[in-house]
Amino acid sequence: AALAHFEAVRLVRALAKKQHSAALAQLAAKMGSVSGDDQFGKVKGLIRDMIERLEKEAEADAQKKAYCDRELAETEEKKADKTAEIEKLTTQIDKMSARSAQLKEEVAALQQALAALAKSQAEMDRIRAEEKAAFETNSADMQQGLTGVKLALKVLREYYAKEDKAHEAAEGAGNGIINLLEVVESDFTKGLAQMTADEESAQA
Repeated sequence: AALAHFEAVRLVRALAKKQHSAALAQLAAKMGSVSGDDQFGKVKGLIRDMIERLEKEAEADAQKKAYCDRELAETEEKKADKTAEIEKLTTQIDKMSARSAQLKEEVAALQQALAALAKSQAEMDRIRAEEKAAFETNSADMQQGLTGVKLALKVLREYYAKEDKAHEAAEGAGNGIINLLEVVESDFTKGLAQMTADEESAQA
């Protein structure tokens, strides 16, 4: 029995060494210290105690693993949610960047159009100023000419309205001049009216 007990202890020690198991090494040490009657019964008790302890440890490890698995699953779920949120934000940023680039292009085109419009407006203002200056000069000349024609008509009409035999000889020529001046007066009046209307229309 002693030899068998010794052999059992040796086998457990060898197994502990092979498996690098501290529990088996501790069991072998306890087995080696067993003495007295019913050594195998005591060894069985030691083995049973070790198995129970290992089962409890295994259960504790299983619970710990289950907890770790739950935490890992939750972490993976949170990671997936964050990843989806990041992708959504990235898409929004890309859209905003594209819109920003488009707006910059539109602003640049608008600035170019405004510059062209300002240049065109400046040219139109220059032409308008020239037209106004020309109107003021031409209308003054026209008004002066019209005043002169009216004065000439007044003088001629008064002259030929007098009863004078000397006038009767030149009355035909005088009437011709008066008729010509009346045409000129009419043309000047119409021309001045048209010039004034054109200027007022240009100012509107």
